Amino acid sequence: METEKFREKNLLEAEVEKLERDVDAAIVEGFSDKIALQKLGFQSKIFLSAERTIEDLVEDVARGAERVVVLTDFDEHGKEQNKKISRELDKEIDVINTLRKDFGAQLTSTGRRTIEDTLPLFEDPDEKFVEAQLSGLYFEG
Repeated sequence: METEKFREKNLLEAEVEKLERDVDAAIVEGFSDKIALQKLGFQSKIFLSAERTIEDLVEDVARGAERVVVLTDFDEHGKEQNKKISRELDKEIDVINTLRKDFGAQLTSTGRRTIEDTLPLFEDPDEKFVEAQLSGLYFEG
């Protein structure tokens, strides 16, 4: 792994350690975001906001968590979603906005806008080469 990617991955993992310590759940937009957050080390509950009403999401989260971080995307749409979700959730449970800010600062410092954008940090170019070689062995013509 390139030194720069290794360093970036470690810094993001350090932010996720803070999340693990300070919240018992996170909200992300989609399934790929969930996978990426888990790869970064988040082991607590993860709720998906995509294709759900805010009311349903808030109800589910409030039943399953006491302290939550909203990690919707860090583009304009995601920021708007964060505001809406946080406003509604804050009526029921603690929403820790400083953790979103810290995680977002680290994520966006390298031009990434979504958690799923971190997935390439976990790819091993050598592994892709081996997979390509293996798939060639089983080519049926």
